Amino acid sequence: MHSRKTQFAFFDAYQNPSVNITAEARSANFVSAAKARGLPPFAVLLHGIGRASLDIETFRWRALKGVLSEVSDLKVSHTVLGRAQQINFSTIPYVPDLMSFVESYRVDRDIAAATEDLRLDNLEDRDYLFVTCLPWLRFTAIEHPIANYADDSIPKIAIGRFDQAEGRVSFPISIQVHHGLVDGLHIHQYIQRLEEIMAETTDALSKR
Repeated sequence: MHSRKTQFAFFDAYQNPSVNITAEARSANFVSAAKARGLPPFAVLLHGIGRASLDIETFRWRALKGVLSEVSDLKVSHTVLGRAQQINFSTIPYVPDLMSFVESYRVDRDIAAATEDLRLDNLEDRDYLFVTCLPWLRFTAIEHPIANYADDSIPKIAIGRFDQAEGRVSFPISIQVHHGLVDGLHIHQYIQRLEEIMAETTDALSKR
C-alpha cells in the first residue's frame, strides 16, 4: 500500500474523498442453490462480499486519523429490517467457512430484528465492511451518509433486487470507497472477483 501514499494524501485533503460506482453484477444462480440447501441467499452473497474484500488488496486497507492499516479481523456489518420496519444493524465476524458464517448471520440477524434500540458498534478499529440490501429495488445509484469525511475508509456496499433468468442471477451493486485507497479499476476488479466467488459457491452448494 506504500505505493498509494501520494494518492491517499491527495484525496484525503478533499472535503469529500469518496468515489461511488454502481454497476450490474451477473453470476451463477446462487439464489436457487442456496434455497435448495435451506440457506438465506443474501447471507450466502454476504459471505462472498466479505471474501472478495479480502481478496482485492486495496479493499483491505483502512485509515484512522490519517494512519493506514490493513484489515486483520474483518467484521461484516449489514442492515436488518427491525421492529416497525425500522432499520437496525447486525455485525458478524467474517470466517472462511460458509456454514459457520451463515449460522452467525442467522443468530445476530434475529437479535437485530427483535431489538428496539439501534445497535451500534464502538468502531475502535476500522476492520469493518458496511453492507446494505434493498431487495425491492433495481437501483441505478445510491449515496450513503457519512459521519466524518476525514475518516471515511470503510467500504460501503449496497445490493439491490436479485433477478433470475436463464440459470443466472443479476443484481445492482453499489460500492462507495475512499478514493485515496481505491480506484475505479479496483472496484471493477472487486465486482469481477465477487462474480467468480459466487460461481464457485454455487458449484460447491450444488455438489453438497
